[in-house]
Amino acid sequence: MSMKQRVLTASILLAVTGTTATALVTAQHYRDAGKASAQAGGNAANASATASAKTAAAARTPGFALAPTVSGATSGAQLAQHPAVARAREQLLAQKLRGAAAQADREAIDAEQYLPRDVIVEADGSEHVRFNRDYQGLPVIGGDLVTHMKDGLLTSVSKTLDLKLGQGGAKAPKLSVAQAVTDAGVHFAGRFMDKPTSRVVYFAKDNQPKLAYEVTFRGLNKADRPVHDMIYVDADNGALLGRDSKIYSAEAAQGEGFTITRGKVAISTSKVGAEESDGRGAGYLLRDDKRGGGTLHNTGGTVVDLYFGGGDFTAPPMFDKDNVWGNEQMSNIERTGVEAHYGVSKTWDYYKKLYDRVGIFGDSKGVESFVNVTFSIFYFIDAGGTNAFWDGEAKRMVYGNGDYGISNPVVALDVAGHEMSHGVTQATSNLAYAGDAGGLNEATSDIHGTLVEFFDNSPKDPPDYLIGENVMLDGTPLRYMFKPSLDVAEDGSGSFDCYPAGGFTDEDPHYTSGVGNHFFYLLAEGQKVPKSHRKTLLPADLVCNGATGLKGITPNTAGQIWYRANTLYLTSQSSYPQAREATQTAAQDLVDKGLLKASVVKSVACAWEAVNVSLPEGSTGLRCKG
Repeated sequence: MSMKQRVLTASILLAVTGTTATALVTAQHYRDAGKASAQAGGNAANASATASAKTAAAARTPGFALAPTVSGATSGAQLAQHPAVARAREQLLAQKLRGAAAQADREAIDAEQYLPRDVIVEADGSEHVRFNRDYQGLPVIGGDLVTHMKDGLLTSVSKTLDLKLGQGGAKAPKLSVAQAVTDAGVHFAGRFMDKPTSRVVYFAKDNQPKLAYEVTFRGLNKADRPVHDMIYVDADNGALLGRDSKIYSAEAAQGEGFTITRGKVAISTSKVGAEESDGRGAGYLLRDDKRGGGTLHNTGGTVVDLYFGGGDFTAPPMFDKDNVWGNEQMSNIERTGVEAHYGVSKTWDYYKKLYDRVGIFGDSKGVESFVNVTFSIFYFIDAGGTNAFWDGEAKRMVYGNGDYGISNPVVALDVAGHEMSHGVTQATSNLAYAGDAGGLNEATSDIHGTLVEFFDNSPKDPPDYLIGENVMLDGTPLRYMFKPSLDVAEDGSGSFDCYPAGGFTDEDPHYTSGVGNHFFYLLAEGQKVPKSHRKTLLPADLVCNGATGLKGITPNTAGQIWYRANTLYLTSQSSYPQAREATQTAAQDLVDKGLLKASVVKSVACAWEAVNVSLPEGSTGLRCKG
């Protein structure tokens, strides 16, 4: 087994049973509806807000001169009553009715239902509403969409598929449940460890909502890693329609106190009396009340099984008498805790300052973090401590304690930023974990994990485009954004530099993310070989199409474009060509707001073409040349 296989890593939506619940974000929270509505009202107010944004932009450093989108916390009941949701539904219905040619079309329209997941209202009054979709009372997999409105009018709709609906009458599956499970099982490349479950859904295939079975399998793959696959088969003939996965593994993921990588740093803690410290006396807790009350806990070496879950997460927040945490000994557990606590705070600050996102879920609430964890498979297979994962349902980070002689405790800043950014994606675009969408999902976390490192800008760990370079003791990174294929393993597996004709299907998302990472590097830095690789790479080695002279627009500007595309325009089954269109649209939005130069849109187009990603068929988006 290779080192990459041996080092089990960050299961960020770890689907396990028992006390560690399936880590799925099942609800998105939104900012106060009244506040959002007030932002949307009045042309005068909008003009004033736009002028203020332009003035602020002119005074800011290039790369930060971008107005963030705003989302926040509103209960599901309030969300359903949000005025922007009502307007979006009305406009969608009107658009559908205009295209209705017959009574059958009207019946199909009546059979469709839009279920709101997110509302973002910008300072200029632009409204963006993200919907899931039901058809004939069944969920439509891949049918999610985002409406974009200005001045009460629908300007565009972001969706993966058009969903040209058929007859409105309800249909029944021709295939039995047992046969559907059998047909789906042919496409499950693992050992079954649980009885499969199924439900009837519609699957958005080739713009038609095909009646399908979603069959869920749990088990182990060939590398003995836990897998949790949803396989979709046609309810009429059992043909494979698609798949998704709810175990996202990353390869060797990842006050005043001592850290592992940054020396002594300032951290936010909470002063408490004896009654608040679980009998430990007066002192300080690793609790960050400035950032939603996020806490850091030492589990004492608890074991989490990567299949069955478990683990004791009842430990109170870490405590210290004098508020000077840890020492210079690498084995000191407080030092590990401080590093993790610091990473959470920097990720919080990064999202808040650059995107006005307050907390991972946009609800102003901090998360719990647990260090000193080891992992097993089926209780008797030792999986070591080189692992970390983001449990979105429990809203907590779990950090492994590393493996002696191989890795540090997995609390590196870019890894922590990566894992928690999966929660942001799950709460917004909800990118699937297969095909192109899986690569985009992983790339999004790599991008934001890297940008958290740039945001921190520590001289002890200068920001770079290497992922997880502080995890392994020998300094080998997990991924290289500027030349993804540098991570190739002995068996030939590794990340993709260039987008292949036909896109991706069943490849590992950690490898297909290479295309997104590569694009981002070229957009941010241009065709510039990092100092560390100038002896082995030439500028021509950084592109797939022979382009020359690509110029970067700065990492933070590129990050603003990617964040806007992910939160406003990408949907669950977006492809790389659709991501290109989304980022070009996001860049044009910022140009229209007076926050970027018009040339940036061309820079986005050229960076995508440099990794062989074209626009979707029929798109009128800007090309690099012509």
